[in-house]
Amino acid sequence: MVTAAMLAAAAFLLMATIQVPVLPQAPFLRYDPSDAVALLGGVVFGPAVGVAIVLIKDILFMIFRASSPFGPVADFVAASTFVATTAWVYRRQSGASPRRLLLAAIIGATARVLIMIPTNFLILHLEFGMPAGRIAGMLLPAIIPFNAIKALVNAIIALALAEPFERYVLPGAAASGDR
Repeated sequence: MVTAAMLAAAAFLLMATIQVPVLPQAPFLRYDPSDAVALLGGVVFGPAVGVAIVLIKDILFMIFRASSPFGPVADFVAASTFVATTAWVYRRQSGASPRRLLLAAIIGATARVLIMIPTNFLILHLEFGMPAGRIAGMLLPAIIPFNAIKALVNAIIALALAEPFERYVLPGAAASGDR
């Protein structure tokens, strides 16, 4: 629990300090590396822990940084879908860890993209008053690419950190392949 709490705090700090607009046509969609931290927790400790990390991060962000609840709610839906799906698929496969995580991340990114299509219709309408036609026009040039890019970049970061993190956090389990 202590490690998960530290991961949630690290994810919050990353989300609060690193916000990079990715697509000029949708400057409100910003990349942050916090999902990589939650994904590490999900891969090592299971999907529920990964989702808990996302929840804590988003609650902290809503309390300390957000001007409205819509961004953190949208992030929770997107990140928890990505983290839970990726961690669940990863933990049900066998074989080399990097290959498993890559395949799981592709499936998780796909789940994120799909869940964010209807979610954006609701969130963007509630937050900005955007009509459905305008939101539909943003799907292909902005919303879908943003969610795919954010998921895959965070998966690459998590992939680079997963084995060393797992060896550090679970030294006996990493050596024997147990979890």
